[in-house]
Parts: sequence; structure tokens; C-alpha cells
Amino acid sequence: MSDTLKLLAHSAEDLTVMSSLMQDATVRVGDIDYMATSHRLAFVANRFRWEKKRRFFRPKGERVRTGLHLNSVIKVQAQGIDMNAADDVLELLSMEAHTKDEAIDILLNFAGGATLKLTAECVDAVMADLTEGWEALTRPHHTD
Repeated sequence: MSDTLKLLAHSAEDLTVMSSLMQDATVRVGDIDYMATSHRLAFVANRFRWEKKRRFFRPKGERVRTGLHLNSVIKVQAQGIDMNAADDVLELLSMEAHTKDEAIDILLNFAGGATLKLTAECVDAVMADLTEGWEALTRPHHTD
């Protein structure tokens, strides 16, 4: 699995880089888990591999199963997401961190205005590809 990525984020700038690689990842609500006792939010997503150039045999690009976890999370708030609708699929648009008083607000912004707001002690995120890539059904498309 030489094409797999594993990244760490320890600052808002690091999270911006990670966000660009996670853009357009699809996440099942049931694959999102907040473990309050260990202060960790984790999920597995189908990430579009923006870093890979189009290849002749995969002109629509490819996706890969990717795990992401954020540590030192004190609180999680969902807006526009029914956390009980396990089969609903969200499309991750961006991740951003903002300093607020003595904590950090980390926003996971999804299509349709849905957001997970994490209150954390610091930025501490790990992203790792878990599988080989496969051909995407379609290439993500953005309009202004």
C-alpha cells in the first residue's frame, strides 16, 4: 500500500492541509463515534484522492477508505445532523480550527449546512488511509 497517506495535525494550519485531502469524503453517520471517556471523536470515510493525478485507467479518480480521529475533545455538538440516522451519508467539505478562550473550536463542515462542532483542548488529529483505492463512480463537482 505505497500510495497510502498517514498525517498528523497539531495546529490549525496542519488541520487545513488535512482538510484539503479530506474534502468531499463521504461519511455514514453511523461511522462517527464520540468516545467521551477517552476524549476522542473518530470516523471512517470514503475519501476522494485529490492528491492523485488522473490516470488513463481511472479517469473519474479514485476513493480510499480513510480513518480520522481527533483527540482531546471535550464536547461535541451536531447541527443539521440526526446522529440517530445511522445510514444517512454526509459529505465533508472542510475542517477548521479556531481558538476560543482557552479551548479550540474545531468545525467539521458538511454539505447542506450540517456541522459537527468539537470543543477541544488542542488540535490533535490523525488521518490514515486504511485500504487500497478503487475507482470512483463520479468525480466530485463544485459550483459557485
